[in-house]
Amino acid sequence: MDVLGQLTDLHVRVGPDDVEGARRVAATVAAAASFAPMLTAVVITGDIAENGTGREYERARELLAPLTMPIHVIAGNHDDPAALAAAFGTTTRWSARVGGLRLVGLDTTVPDSDAGALGAERLAWIAETLAQDTAPTMLAMHHPPIETGVAAMDEIGLPAADRAALAEVLAGTPQVRRIISGHVHRAVTGRIAGCPVTLSPSAERQLSLDLGGGDDVVFTSEPPAFMVHVAVDGDLASHVQEIT
Repeated sequence: MDVLGQLTDLHVRVGPDDVEGARRVAATVAAAASFAPMLTAVVITGDIAENGTGREYERARELLAPLTMPIHVIAGNHDDPAALAAAFGTTTRWSARVGGLRLVGLDTTVPDSDAGALGAERLAWIAETLAQDTAPTMLAMHHPPIETGVAAMDEIGLPAADRAALAEVLAGTPQVRRIISGHVHRAVTGRIAGCPVTLSPSAERQLSLDLGGGDDVVFTSEPPAFMVHVAVDGDLASHVQEIT
């Protein structure tokens, strides 16, 4: 059994605005760390920093220090991909082994935009990377490849053309057991080309469930949370762990 922890949307800040957010993130990290040594690895699916500054990534590393297992990171729309890669010693897209599970991380960010994109070059990389290994695979990205019905977030998600193109790739890669993402600050499930999609709640704070088409982003008093993905014999189960 391989167990992957997922944190997302930490939005780490520095200065006076750091106190409450840092408290919530620290509590989430502590809860994830309590699963050790059960957790094989942890993936953080973007928006690690609020403004993408070097000092914020230093602070993020301090907050994440209790996690002693391998940590894999991808950029979100609030991150600076180059600064994130430098701080965590990684690249913007990668493939890693989590026991018998293959984890593929993809950068969906667009410079100076909150929206995401794939485009021909990234889609070609996904297709090539997935074709290299038929092991059970999880694809991790920040922007979800589905619409959620939360208009304010769907407007800054992946374009319909990119979602359709990704669906074509996934149709030929049955080894992809699940796509995981963040961005929406809520637990959401869906499917693309028959592949399950799971959005993790935020490790810091959640958005209200507004299905009325409003443009405002309103945060709630719901607790921070993280996800635990359990792989057994190629099958996956995903659990939401709230911090109480």
